[in-house]
Amino acid sequence: MQNFKQAAMAAAVLSVLSSGANAQLEEVIVTASKRVESLQDVSMSISAISGESITRLGAADFNDLAASVPSLSLRSSGPGRTKLNIRGISAATGVAPTVSFYIDEMPISTISSGSSTSFAQTIVDPKLYDLKQVEVLRGPQGTLYGSSSMGGTVRLITGQPLVGESEGSVNAELSDTKEGGMNYVLNGMYNAPVSDNGALRVVGSFTDRSGFIDRVDRETGETFDDEVNSEESTALRVAYRHEFDNAYIQPFVFYQKNEMDGKPSYDGPNDEFLQVREFDAAEPFEDEFTMFNLTYGQDFESMALVASLSQLNRELENVEDLTDQTFAAVGQGSEAVYADESVDLDDLTFEARLSSTTDNSLQWLAGVFYKDATADSGYRMQRGFDINLSPFGLANTQDEKSYKEYAVFGELGMDIGERFTLTVGGRYLDYDFDQYKEDWGFVYDGANGGTDRDQANILDLSVSDDDVHGKVTGTFHVTDVSQVYATVSNGSRPGGGNRSVPRSTNPAETTAYACNQDLNELGISGSPDSYEGDEVVNTELGWKTMIGDSLRFNGAVYQMQWDDIQQVVNTSGECGFNFTTNIGEAESRGVEMELAASITDNLNLNMGVGYTDAEFKDDVPQAGIESGDLLADVPEWTYNISLDWTIPIKSGEVFTVLSYSYVDETLELAGQPGDDLTDNGIISGNVKPDYEIVDLRVGYTSDGDWEAVLFVDNLMDEEAIYTYSDVLAFNIPAYDRTVRNRPRTYGVSVSYSF
Repeated sequence: MQNFKQAAMAAAVLSVLSSGANAQLEEVIVTASKRVESLQDVSMSISAISGESITRLGAADFNDLAASVPSLSLRSSGPGRTKLNIRGISAATGVAPTVSFYIDEMPISTISSGSSTSFAQTIVDPKLYDLKQVEVLRGPQGTLYGSSSMGGTVRLITGQPLVGESEGSVNAELSDTKEGGMNYVLNGMYNAPVSDNGALRVVGSFTDRSGFIDRVDRETGETFDDEVNSEESTALRVAYRHEFDNAYIQPFVFYQKNEMDGKPSYDGPNDEFLQVREFDAAEPFEDEFTMFNLTYGQDFESMALVASLSQLNRELENVEDLTDQTFAAVGQGSEAVYADESVDLDDLTFEARLSSTTDNSLQWLAGVFYKDATADSGYRMQRGFDINLSPFGLANTQDEKSYKEYAVFGELGMDIGERFTLTVGGRYLDYDFDQYKEDWGFVYDGANGGTDRDQANILDLSVSDDDVHGKVTGTFHVTDVSQVYATVSNGSRPGGGNRSVPRSTNPAETTAYACNQDLNELGISGSPDSYEGDEVVNTELGWKTMIGDSLRFNGAVYQMQWDDIQQVVNTSGECGFNFTTNIGEAESRGVEMELAASITDNLNLNMGVGYTDAEFKDDVPQAGIESGDLLADVPEWTYNISLDWTIPIKSGEVFTVLSYSYVDETLELAGQPGDDLTDNGIISGNVKPDYEIVDLRVGYTSDGDWEAVLFVDNLMDEEAIYTYSDVLAFNIPAYDRTVRNRPRTYGVSVSYSF
């Protein structure tokens, strides 16, 4: 690590010394403030990654980019099951994420299943072919992007239909993964003029990735199935744009389906990629979503209108082999026991906004927003369960949620003198959350054989609230391309409901009796049915700097106060019914810096550094939290550096892209690194080790229309652990279902543009 720091410092010095050269950085245009502006003019902390850079780095999905963005971290149980954290605001639970996620004008963040280990706060995992840009906005974005943007906002901007142009591209990739097999990728894009005023853009992707984890027989060691975590995905995007005088209309549809044969986890702690099981029990996963959007835009004399209507339909199916957990809980079984989970999400959103377009000293934006989301989640621990114990299974849930939100928002910017701008923004939102949940099965009345659905424990609740988000930013423009700014802003997310926790004083009802003891120790009477929203207040000082035309240096220092945090209270492994409540306060402080330098006409450097110190500020005994405990999934340090070197030759150019990312160690659960988590069924400890990822790409681009690239991803074959607890129900102190990154993969990619 010391060598890396020295190399990074040397590279930075070299960049500064070369800033007087003829090399120039291209201007970066962003739409983060819902206007088209230069990155250097926007007074917020933003990382912008161009589509060209995404292609150059070989990033196939957002997880491939995450380590290159300062202050961004993640927790993942595989594709389609990833949670994002920005600036230490890490969501362990809740029905809404702390980071909002957009594709073009479509807000993809929606209510979740509420499951703390599967689909809670997870985002869709779209393929990134033909992407124009990715923008990561750090800090609360409550004014413009509403609730669930407490930590920040991620925006994926797709390639747009180009009126009057005909173009296309195809890409094929073949690779091999260590401990796995061959991987195949095929991508294509075509932009076709439809009329003098219309254009159609079609993008398709197919991915077939081999697995690298085998399922084996516990007794004989024989292989039940190899490469069980193989993945196949199909994606199709279609957008049509029709332009009128000073206006356009653009319908858009995006369909994608991800399938996995088994869970992408192995039995930790060990160095073998094995799932050691009692039976040959498959654990397939399927994530299918369709997004519809209709955007209308019109320019008036001094203002512009954008109206966007979006619909997201997402269906998830997940199966888990629950045999070991069931045997441990009730000591039964002659066949495999399964947990089957399905989630059906529907989310309708509408936003309309007007913004000024003049060069006056007063700039404004005003809008309205509406969301109507529903989630119908079914969870069964029944298939394979011993009918002699209960014909109703171990534990079952049917959970229906609905969320409606109305909001009005706006921002006003005023130039005061030649160099100072004051911006104020506000958003008022009102939401209603309703939940109807049925819980039944053996654990709710084990002494009498359990309960059926007609006798289910019912949770029927409604949560209504309103909130106000605000922002005040003062900006001093040092030059036309450099500034210093200070911001105070806040953000929030809504509350929700838990599944009911069984209680019993009868030791024969094993699970309910253990839960009763746990809740008594926590001083909780009844069942903890619901929880409230939480809030973050951000204070930030940032800068944007251009030195000559070849060096850009941006950064920010921040402090974030997180109140009434939605966090999981973990019960014992014998109970397994964890629940969410509001448990105290935390503070996150840090700094993020990004440097981009054009060292020569043929050599570009990009660097990023993030430091985050996120900890609880008070004791919360009922959740096992003490003042000074660290939040989960938050690395203290992240570094990244990439070099892009091009050598012109007679018939084209040869290029080399070398990228390095470092992510510090993180905690599996909030607390301290030395915490013993065996009571939670986690035997690997509380620390997920730090890791360093190196990727290398060497390619040739012809003066014509084709390109060939040789690449090695994860060159050093480094293990990056994303979680120790990839389970739907509960861990047991026998092994941890550990999820990691893909081992070293090398291959070739060929592209043709026309």
